[in-house]
Amino acid sequence: MRKFLLLLGALGFASPVAQAQAQTTAKATPAAAQAPLPAAQHAAALDLLIAMQMKQQLASQTEMILKSQEAAQAQLVAQSQEPQTPERKAQRAELQTKMREFYKKSMSWDAVKEDLIQAYGHTFTTKELRELTAFYRSSLGQLLLRKQPEAARLVAAATQRRVQVLMPEMQRMMQALRK
Repeated sequence: MRKFLLLLGALGFASPVAQAQAQTTAKATPAAAQAPLPAAQHAAALDLLIAMQMKQQLASQTEMILKSQEAAQAQLVAQSQEPQTPERKAQRAELQTKMREFYKKSMSWDAVKEDLIQAYGHTFTTKELRELTAFYRSSLGQLLLRKQPEAARLVAAATQRRVQVLMPEMQRMMQALRK
């Protein structure tokens, strides 16, 4: 289970989308508690998110998280001593279906769009938002958007390998704290 949670954490840190999601879902400063954005800044933030292809990135990120969770669950089942009865298989399949529905509902573009607009709108000035939008619409910005998922995948894989190497030491530290 620890490996599974660390893997999810590594995936989250590997992606700017996930970082933006984490910032927007922080309970300390929900969008409703922030000062409203001026209309021009709100529109500029939305335009930037569209230029960044955020809707597609969210869908891709969600799919990557779900596949990682399914792989981690399969690994845990393979390591488990429990018999793999048809009932247990059905329960796992149902859980995967529910997790997929949950993520697609709670992390969809429609669900997080306003939080992302608020996060970017409160982080950047209207002028900065427009300049960033111009960059993402440029050929170099488009190149970044096309290649960033592969770079994120490589970072996540490297992070996962690093976590696996460090896991025994982390487990020893946790056991020492329990004593």
